[in-house]
Amino acid sequence: MWLVHILIAKGVKEAASVNLIATIVKVFPLILFIALALWFFSPDTFNLNPKASDLNNNVADQVKNTMLITLWVFTGVEGAAVLSAHAKKRTDVGLATVLGIIIALVLYVAITVLSLGILPRETIAQMANPSMAGLLELMIGKSGKILITVCLIVSVLASYISWTMYSAEVPYRGAKNGAFPQILNKLNRNDVPINSLWFTGLVVQLCLFLVLLTGKTYEALLLISTSMILVPYLLIGAYLLKLSFQQQSAWYIKFTGLMATLYGLWILYAAGLDYLLISVALYVPGIALFLYSRHQAQGKFNLNHGEKALIALFALLFIWAVKVLINFEF
Repeated sequence: MWLVHILIAKGVKEAASVNLIATIVKVFPLILFIALALWFFSPDTFNLNPKASDLNNNVADQVKNTMLITLWVFTGVEGAAVLSAHAKKRTDVGLATVLGIIIALVLYVAITVLSLGILPRETIAQMANPSMAGLLELMIGKSGKILITVCLIVSVLASYISWTMYSAEVPYRGAKNGAFPQILNKLNRNDVPINSLWFTGLVVQLCLFLVLLTGKTYEALLLISTSMILVPYLLIGAYLLKLSFQQQSAWYIKFTGLMATLYGLWILYAAGLDYLLISVALYVPGIALFLYSRHQAQGKFNLNHGEKALIALFALLFIWAVKVLINFEF
């Protein structure tokens, strides 16, 4: 983890170059898997149980129950926007975002659907992670499993580089706008937000210690992380919808805002009340940090009545939320 910290501290461009090489390495086995899966695909196997009737729930419930995991695998598509200040051309930001979503969607759908034509869903579900390694071993032998395992390690390292870059950039941009403490508004000689990078590294280290001490699994951390982005995604969609009508934007921008808002409401419903309360337990310390940062930047809290009422509501829900977080079974 701290080696990644050192790499990024030497410069965003250097870290991005390493990340590009790693991305090529991790995409190659995915394309290879899709090509082989097309060759080994069996329509009879695919049609064995298309509705997964053994799960004892309908297709709509199956979709609802996988919403948090589905949202998680697409988290990060906004990365180009987060690092937009480093782009040579502003148009590259939008293009990178759209291409990222399309490529990720095509890869996920192709791998998931084609896998069901190689082995039945029940068999794949019982495989050890990553199940793609077991499938590739079935198709081309032991070398396939080794290839996927090695590339998975590279993929995790590359993803961690990307996530650390994003996570360090957000507090820095927030500090420039008065939403984070001003101590995070500092660049080193390589134009890297070094204090924000240290802050990110220490928070990640703390989370790893908490996972170790509490015995919670990676999946628990994944679900908590995903629950934290449910409300922001809804608010982003709602704000786009509001802004599109205020500025009389084109119909497709209004439609995008509407669909994003509806999707945000849907994932809140799919996640359930418990995950919303978990978010509250973690938002309250963030609110305290925000209030400190605003007072530091403006000399006062500068809150309207609606914001004060919302903070009071969060404070009342905090105790209940902490209780849910402690007793929640992930």
